[in-house]
Amino acid sequence: MLLNKQKNAILFSVYFLGLVSFNCYAQTPVVSCPSSFSDAHGVHKLINVYAYDGPVCMKVSLVPEYKKNKQVWDLDALRDPSLVCTYENTEHYVVINAKGAAYCEKTNAPVEVKCMPR
Repeated sequence: MLLNKQKNAILFSVYFLGLVSFNCYAQTPVVSCPSSFSDAHGVHKLINVYAYDGPVCMKVSLVPEYKKNKQVWDLDALRDPSLVCTYENTEHYVVINAKGAAYCEKTNAPVEVKCMPR
């Protein structure tokens, strides 16, 4: 009986430590574009994003690299990058400060944009 309890305690400890170490590798995005935008005319889905090396008003847009069905923008840590998220059937957009992000990536099915730390 005691041996069985010790085995259970050891198995639980191994499982818990494995779970904790697995979660340490998962990264949380610094920022991401909202998947939709609502206004008086309805809900609009995210369709595109533009990355800028600094404030949008400086007009220094970045060109993404294409990697495995993703668009990836490498960001300069010394700059204050910005994202412009655009939505279908509206002229409205969302501008996001991506300070602290090392790169941003966009997937197309569904359209998602997230910026990650290194």
